[in-house]
Amino acid sequence: LRIDDSESTDAWKNYFDWLKARGLKGVDVVISNDHGGLVKAVQKAFQGATWQRCQAHFLRNVYDRLPKSLKHEGTEQVKAMLQAPNVKTA
Repeated sequence: LRIDDSESTDAWKNYFDWLKARGLKGVDVVISNDHGGLVKAVQKAFQGATWQRCQAHFLRNVYDRLPKSLKHEGTEQVKAMLQAPNVKTA
C-alpha cells in the first residue's frame, strides 16, 4: 500500500517503479480507468504492454451520457457489443 497526494503521471510512475523494485515483471496488459496521468504512466513504466480501458468504467461513462429514455436500452446494446464473440457480430 502506498499513498500519494495526486494522480499525476509522475505519482503513478513512481508507484509502478516501486512495484517493479519489489519484483513486478513481465507485465503484458494493464487494465484501468481512462485517467490521463495513469495511462501515460503505464506507457512509460511498461513499454510494450497493452493498455485496455476498464469495461465497467466505460459502461458507466456511456450510461451517464445517455438521455434517460435510452439509458437501459443503450447500456444493454453496449454490453452486447463488449461481449460479442467477434468484431463482425459486435
